[in-house]
Amino acid sequence: MDRFGLREYGWDSVPLRSQSLYTLKSTYEKTSVSSLQWIHDLSLFARAGYLQLTIVVASFLVIVRHLLHRPYSKISRPEGNAHAVSLPFELSSQVLRASSLAFMIVAATQRETSWTDAVTLAYAFILGVLRLINDLEWRHVALHHVNFVLTGSLFILTIGELLPYIDADYTETMSPMMVCGLSTLAAAVFVALITRREWIPPSLDIDISEKIPPREPSPEETCSWLEYYVTYEWLTPLMLRGMRRQMTLEELPQLPWYDEPFVLLARIQEARRKGKSTFWTLVHFLPTEIVTMGCWIASSFILEMIAPYAMYELLRYLSNPEASHFRPWVWLVLLFVGPLSRSVCFQQYIFTSTRLLVRVRAALTQELYYKAMGSMELDDEVFAEIAATGKEKEGNRQSTTSTGRLANLMGADVDTIARGRDVVLVACGVTSGSVVSLIGLYKLLDWSALVGIVTMLLLSPIPVLIGRRMVGIQRDMKRIQDSRISLISEYLASIRAIKYFSWEDAIIKKINDVRLSEQNKIWALNMLYIALNQLTEAIPNLSLVLIFTLQVLVRKEPLTADVAFTAITLIRTLRRNLAMASNMSRGFTAAGVSIKRLDRYFNSTTPLQSHPVGQLQIKNATFRRSKKASFALKDISIDFVEGGLNVVTGQSGSGKTTLLMSILGETILESGTITRPKDIAYASQSPWLQNETIRENILFNSTFEQARYDRVINACGLPIDFDEFPERDGTEVGENGASLSGGQKSRVALARALYSKAPVILLDDVFSALDSKTSALLWEEAFCGDLLKGRTVVLVSQLPWIAPQADLTITLENGLIKDVQQNLGVVRKSVTLHKTLLDDGNVDETVEVAATHTAESNGAKANGNKSNGAVKSAEDKRRDEVTQEALKTGPTARLQFFQYMRLFGNPFYAMLAVSMSILSTASFVGTGLWIAVWVDAYGKDDAYDIGFYLGIYAAWSLADVLFSGLTYIAYENGGWYAARTLHATFIKAVMTVPLSWYKTTPIGRVVNRFSRDMDSIDTALASMLRLCIEMLTRLGLQIAAVSSVLPIFMLPAAACCAVGIVAGELYTRTAVAVKRLVSSSQSPLFAHFADSLAGLPVIRARANMPQIFGNQLADKLRVFEKACETQFNCNRWVALKVDMMTTLVTVAAGAIAVSKAGLVAAGLVGFSLTNATTLSQLIIMLVRAGNELEIELQSFHRVREYAAVEPEEKPGDYKSVTGYSDNPESVLPENWPRTGEVEFRNVTIKYDLDGPEILKNINLKFAAGERVAVVGRTGSGKSTLVLSLLRFTNIVSGQILFDGVDITTFPRKRLREALTIIPQEAVLFNGDVRSNLDPTGKVPTEILEKALQYCSGIASFQYHQNGGDALNGNGHHDGIHGDSSDEPASNIGITLSTPVKPKGENFSHGQRQVLSLCRALVRKSKLMLLDEATASMDYETDQGIQEVLRKELSEHGRDRTLVTIAHRLKTIIDYDRVVVMSAGSVLEVGSPKELYEAKGQFYDMMKHSGEFEDLEEFLNAKA
Repeated sequence: MDRFGLREYGWDSVPLRSQSLYTLKSTYEKTSVSSLQWIHDLSLFARAGYLQLTIVVASFLVIVRHLLHRPYSKISRPEGNAHAVSLPFELSSQVLRASSLAFMIVAATQRETSWTDAVTLAYAFILGVLRLINDLEWRHVALHHVNFVLTGSLFILTIGELLPYIDADYTETMSPMMVCGLSTLAAAVFVALITRREWIPPSLDIDISEKIPPREPSPEETCSWLEYYVTYEWLTPLMLRGMRRQMTLEELPQLPWYDEPFVLLARIQEARRKGKSTFWTLVHFLPTEIVTMGCWIASSFILEMIAPYAMYELLRYLSNPEASHFRPWVWLVLLFVGPLSRSVCFQQYIFTSTRLLVRVRAALTQELYYKAMGSMELDDEVFAEIAATGKEKEGNRQSTTSTGRLANLMGADVDTIARGRDVVLVACGVTSGSVVSLIGLYKLLDWSALVGIVTMLLLSPIPVLIGRRMVGIQRDMKRIQDSRISLISEYLASIRAIKYFSWEDAIIKKINDVRLSEQNKIWALNMLYIALNQLTEAIPNLSLVLIFTLQVLVRKEPLTADVAFTAITLIRTLRRNLAMASNMSRGFTAAGVSIKRLDRYFNSTTPLQSHPVGQLQIKNATFRRSKKASFALKDISIDFVEGGLNVVTGQSGSGKTTLLMSILGETILESGTITRPKDIAYASQSPWLQNETIRENILFNSTFEQARYDRVINACGLPIDFDEFPERDGTEVGENGASLSGGQKSRVALARALYSKAPVILLDDVFSALDSKTSALLWEEAFCGDLLKGRTVVLVSQLPWIAPQADLTITLENGLIKDVQQNLGVVRKSVTLHKTLLDDGNVDETVEVAATHTAESNGAKANGNKSNGAVKSAEDKRRDEVTQEALKTGPTARLQFFQYMRLFGNPFYAMLAVSMSILSTASFVGTGLWIAVWVDAYGKDDAYDIGFYLGIYAAWSLADVLFSGLTYIAYENGGWYAARTLHATFIKAVMTVPLSWYKTTPIGRVVNRFSRDMDSIDTALASMLRLCIEMLTRLGLQIAAVSSVLPIFMLPAAACCAVGIVAGELYTRTAVAVKRLVSSSQSPLFAHFADSLAGLPVIRARANMPQIFGNQLADKLRVFEKACETQFNCNRWVALKVDMMTTLVTVAAGAIAVSKAGLVAAGLVGFSLTNATTLSQLIIMLVRAGNELEIELQSFHRVREYAAVEPEEKPGDYKSVTGYSDNPESVLPENWPRTGEVEFRNVTIKYDLDGPEILKNINLKFAAGERVAVVGRTGSGKSTLVLSLLRFTNIVSGQILFDGVDITTFPRKRLREALTIIPQEAVLFNGDVRSNLDPTGKVPTEILEKALQYCSGIASFQYHQNGGDALNGNGHHDGIHGDSSDEPASNIGITLSTPVKPKGENFSHGQRQVLSLCRALVRKSKLMLLDEATASMDYETDQGIQEVLRKELSEHGRDRTLVTIAHRLKTIIDYDRVVVMSAGSVLEVGSPKELYEAKGQFYDMMKHSGEFEDLEEFLNAKA
């Protein structure tokens, strides 16, 4: 063996080696002379055969182990095309494997290679043939092994045969057989890479697989390995489609099975059990993704160092070509392979990280949803503590609504956590890349590099300190953002009440104040961010100046081209790594804050009370709404009559609703026991409806049974209402049931409960919103027949004639049972109805309905039998909803950023910002150019004035940092002003639009634009615009700089730019369309979340209903995930295309430089190559930045679209109201209104100018000081009459005069300020009593206190003048819904400073109505309107309110008019005048006594009111 020269390598023998000894010896003798001995050693080791045998043995052992452990009971069979073998590819693979084997055998017999190579390929060939056995799993395993063996063989042969050729002294030639063998082997590996993968269906738990809809595999699951890891070519068909036309949801690629929402939910629930905290839950949830990301990004940052090394060697070669041991093409190959492999690794990191982002979003959203669905509402204090910084100075800090804060957790916080994924990049990539850079610098510059590095390390704590400060500000900003979104959600949900009282300006001011606080925090955050960024820019620049100074002044080393430009590249890499870490630190701090917020939420929730299953029974139980609530139901024992009617009565605030909530498990059971059936149907006092059709609301996810359905809608009196809707029961009810009147909402909610098959039905005062005739009809159809036979009904009601007909009557008082009366077996009788007098029409529609009717009638035929027609599937509706909003967003103009920059303040400011970008870029390129000049000065012996060159270099570096910082400030300041202007315009616009706009625009969509889109404008848009402009100027300057040195470089650069532009254009068109779909698919998610939270008690009462709602959320998430993944994958597609092209350009620049070796100065070549190597990143960043800018401009476009909606009225619509006019009825006196006189003259009303007439030829006159009642059946036009006085309708003919002035001749705001309405549902806002009585803050305290005193004593409502001792209401209300709480505010009383929770949840329904009355008293209006305001009150509370109104009217002169819409005749029997309406016309007018004596419609209403004797007695006594 010594003779062969192999002893020296430590090998005693070479197995299966039959190569010619002469060849081997001669090769060794030649190479031993070379200085590149390691290359030939490595080549000989590869040829020895050990590696080949290792691969074969390892593969064989793994296959044997798999076959032994495989469960043979279930052998998968291929199903469908997804699993079929691709014949052309399979055939090509087999032929190429056979060919390479044949060539290798020939080469081995000719002793050109070892037999081990032939054996390895033979093994691969046999395995390839055997894999054709028709067994899907075996086929899959065998294919992996074939590809593994082939790739390993190719790699080993490449090292053995081709590696020696990089030695400039190596002169051997390869035999033709080996060339053919290697070529066919490479072709076989390439075919394996481009062959589509066979799809194996997933093996999932049976529970999960049943929920996932069956479908074809996604392209991602079946594409080839090359497409999956490198080219992303499976997206090209999508790109071409997107180029041609607008994209729809159906055209997006399928979602892979492993990203199915249910799969992710199961995984995160398992992870939560292991991890407890959110951080560790995410680590357990995504371990594979996190490790994979770490490996990819570390590889990317390390491979990035290949290009600088290749450039260094290339510059050394150019300086002295004769001294090089390597062939120059080696460095050109490395210049190509390095950046390309870096790009592949980096894009794979991004691919995995964006997939992680989507998974985290989907999983956490579902987890939050299920948590909220199974928990009581959290105390406000918990969220306050989550967001508080410990430096809270605001005394009455704005609290947040449940829906608002949970929506923010689901939206902003989950997004923020997902964006924190780049911590892996910093931990693995930045760290490894920086370490390699530091080693390179040390090798290059010796100890002077260490000084620079130490300087960087010493200065690095400063950015850390800034980062810490940013955490606190970020937390503050989150808290204020919570408050703003909560405020906007709350106010938009109650927009009708705000418009009733003309409070738009006060509300806008309140929101703008909160917004200003938020923007101040954003500005502070931006300034710290800029300081952080500039420090990370300045520190490496300072180090570079220091290193070069030490190199030339202390070490006396010349600054050569290879050293200077490689050092610049390495320092720039370090600078970029530091900048990346600091830029991302903002995301990490935000993610940390959000993780804590989520942890706090998950740890603070209280699970719902789960009562034992049994018949409905309560024994010695004490219930409390929350742990801190002062009101409680005590010692409650009720044995409900099974299958009977159980009625609960009592004064407002006595605890009736709390009792129902306790049965549902929505309160805390402090003692005693309760049993109840698992399935309960619940209809709340304030009806909750989904934003679906009427039919879908009634079915409530139950199966449709025609006979049962018809019976229920007849019992609820709905067919008459259906006749008025073009779509009948296919009519969308709108958000919060906006399309329906109060009575219609109540009856649809009741129909939902009746249609269910739940054994227990809880009805909370369902009669309160109905007139007496409708109540009587409902009573007869639903309660007197057998519709409720065998079902236990618990009914809360104030109607006096119902209790005597109940099987069990429970009377509550102050949380205790006052009385229980049993009347088992009572026969329920209907109240006498005069059928002939019932209205035929139902025309009373709310303001929004008109918009619905018009929109629907324009788009679809009115189908009279819609109830029997097919209803659109949920899937179709969801797709429509998403696609419609995407299309509604409209195409975005490419140059829309000009319109954005116009909001920077003025055009000069925008020009200044662009100028700063150009200066910043010029200083960056100039720094590199000066280094080139300095380096080349050595060649001319002109570099002895080191101070001159060093000083100018330091000046360039300083200018770079300075201009960069000024550019940041210019854009951030401009963006801040633009965001402020946009938000102010936006909030004003949505507050001043007509109410009908909200019918066609869901509030969830508006809130989405206020949260996500405004967040994008606040934080991302200005930065993206700056980046885009900077990249554009830098690309132009760098191409110009390189071309000035190497003019021929213009050709490859132009080709590169052309490909970049084409790929970018393809990408941008598709990406913008997909982004629209992403944005649009978010709104249904928000809407579903908010919808569910509003109706939690109704949903949770039903068995399995939370799961159904969870499934619906998963359906919406599936759409969102699909759109998101496509959006992210499009980014990968374009990135690899551009990277590939620009890498070729770099190689071209290197080749041109090699061809001109000795002709162009090395310094200028170094400068050119430095710029050429960064072209790839520049072009991709420009394409990405341009696309991101266009995508972010979508947010700008969406906000601007709503900010530009038509207001209810424009400022110029009216001439001066005090100006002269010939018509006295159009002139507004200065002290108007002086009296409350109202007159209708031949008035005809429409909601929509193209719609039907709602009121026809109304002639009425109400004298000043009169109390007028308007009565009639539900839908007779009563509410329309009142809304017309507020001008929420269109007066198509006639006039309405208020105090002698035509109300259409002056602005609506002035009119609504002059009168007051107490609406049917009292709307209270988050804050305190003072802010609820007077949001404008203009009413003196004495008037507010006097109003509270007036109302003291009604419905447990006590006024307490000394605010110091007052309690904060009754504590808390643990249900996220609109239902009332019957808890009294406190035993001590209510003051102006008593806190009011969102929707007034800490007050009972009666107390809320009394506060609404106080609000009306405060305004001192001459005309007061009551819209069924006391319908749900008990008689005593009603009498109390009427007494206060009587007293108020008499005290302030008889010039104040009161108009009341009433269902309860006892309320209005002592009024001065009664107007009876029917089908939009006035039927009777007169005093109650006159109408009673006329024995008309009013008399009939008295007859079946259930109180005829009392009413008759009162009228006779009055006479």
